[in-house]
Amino acid sequence: MKTDVQYWDGYYNNDRKDISQPSDFAKFAMGQMQSDKKLIDLGCGNGRDSMYFCQNGIMVTAVDSSKSAIESIDRHGMDIFAVCNDFVITKALKCIDYDYCYARWSIHAINQVQQDTLIPNIHHALKKAGLLFIEVRTVSDVKYGQGECIGKHEYFCDNHYRRFIEPDSLLNQLKDNGFEIISSEESDGFSVVGDDSPTLLRLVAKKV
Repeated sequence: MKTDVQYWDGYYNNDRKDISQPSDFAKFAMGQMQSDKKLIDLGCGNGRDSMYFCQNGIMVTAVDSSKSAIESIDRHGMDIFAVCNDFVITKALKCIDYDYCYARWSIHAINQVQQDTLIPNIHHALKKAGLLFIEVRTVSDVKYGQGECIGKHEYFCDNHYRRFIEPDSLLNQLKDNGFEIISSEESDGFSVVGDDSPTLLRLVAKKV
């Protein structure tokens, strides 16, 4: 059985994933950002959203544990600081005061212990009033319960790991770690691709 890093290396290998269009979440987040600000993209994948932010005048640090994903970003020659590392504990979270932290579909790729480490690290890395953007699968998602159950809300399916998030639990954890919730919404209409319509929590929080 592949590890998740091996899975994502294969997934992003040879630039086979389209990067010409940003995700809907990136466009949503960009509407609340200003140019010439600093952003860290945690679990950036092939960098399509990082590149979109960069093209809109954001100074981007992109972090992913997949070497193939980071190499894909580097090949495009954009002014992005791309880091191959574990985004939970990456030194990039300790080096710069960011205006924005962006985490699309990455929180559900880590376990609860890792999340408990990540949230304070994000708070530390953001400037005061800095914004955190999260989009993540919830326990209401259609894929919940599929595959091998390996822990609370944790499943191994489609050859990789997913942990489905309880919205209230995440919101309360953010509040307990010094964030104010600006907006939060759960919907299966945020990222519809063909017949696939995952149920996602989309939230924006501010460091206070």
